[in-house]
Amino acid sequence: MLKRWIGKLFGFDAEISRLCRQVDELSLDDAFGMWTRGAFLQFCHVMPRGPRIVAFIDLNKIHKLNEQYGYSEVDRRVRETFALPFRRSDVVARWYSGDEIVILFDSDLEWAEGKISELQESAKTQELTFYHAMGEWEVGKSGIEELVEELADKVTAQKGVEKRS
Repeated sequence: MLKRWIGKLFGFDAEISRLCRQVDELSLDDAFGMWTRGAFLQFCHVMPRGPRIVAFIDLNKIHKLNEQYGYSEVDRRVRETFALPFRRSDVVARWYSGDEIVILFDSDLEWAEGKISELQESAKTQELTFYHAMGEWEVGKSGIEELVEELADKVTAQKGVEKRS
């Protein structure tokens, strides 16, 4: 009781509430309706140990689509694409500047590949396409950011091969 009264007297309660709201706002990307990179990394630190599948997705021609349709429309299309049901323990987050997304699947590779296929079909209905790469990561071991970088490099290589073809 005394603790609460002192907190109110000195404004600690209001400050803690303000900081909690700020954390919530910074954790969710409103444009795409998914977690932020920081939130994703935090989830990676608190998940139960075990192997997980990580997918790196690079949406194609987002900047051109933004010019053509406007940011709000493209954001809506991305949200619709990723509106598929995921497991509660899967984590979907925006990674870099705007067209890269990571997914931490709490499943095996076969299930993750099936979900990527569903995402490709969902993207197609929104007139979107993407490249992707997947790898395995062991929760509790360091290296999630390094793995995502490796997957990003694989996607970049895929895009380069297609441009040359």
